[in-house]
Amino acid sequence: MKGSGKVFDIEVQTTDTKELPERARYYQGVIDVDCLSAGQPYKELKDSYIIFICIHDIFGKGLPLYTFENMCRQDTTLPLGDRTLKYFFISKNSDKLMNEEQKAFMRLIGGERSTDAFTEKIVRLAEDVKRSAENRRLFMEWERQKAYEFYRGKEAGRQEAARKLLQMNVLSFEQIADALSISLEDVKDLAEETPVLVKSSDIS
Repeated sequence: MKGSGKVFDIEVQTTDTKELPERARYYQGVIDVDCLSAGQPYKELKDSYIIFICIHDIFGKGLPLYTFENMCRQDTTLPLGDRTLKYFFISKNSDKLMNEEQKAFMRLIGGERSTDAFTEKIVRLAEDVKRSAENRRLFMEWERQKAYEFYRGKEAGRQEAARKLLQMNVLSFEQIADALSISLEDVKDLAEETPVLVKSSDIS
């Protein structure tokens, strides 16, 4: 998600894959490559925010939020200033958050019922997305069914036309197959089912 001068990557993690810090590093690189065109100065890089919303406390320190930025080891008050931040929100520890709206949201992520207007709005939006997805799926199935019925209808129409031509007994099997774009074997099978006299030379 991109904003003016800022870019965000937000993900919900329901399981601890034991590689989220490395994934955050990878996403950071992808964002930078995507934001900077060849030849542009590095100052054109946008402020970037990697945000993981986790169910479990992957760092095990009991904090509701872990924020990381590059700092000097010799003087931890000195940030690198590369304008990159990584946030790990922990749903299990959400009761320790000061912001009530954040608490409600994190509880919702953790599977609890919505408790305020903000999370109610999120639930409604999620339901709308689900309904839209279901409607799209149903429409696609309807389109596939119609296409199948159309194909079946075309095949039935070709077979009926072949029977009429066989009854007229004026075209060879090969000519009927070419004219109707059906296989020669199908024409021969239809000829056996059609109660008319056909030329013996046509049966080979």
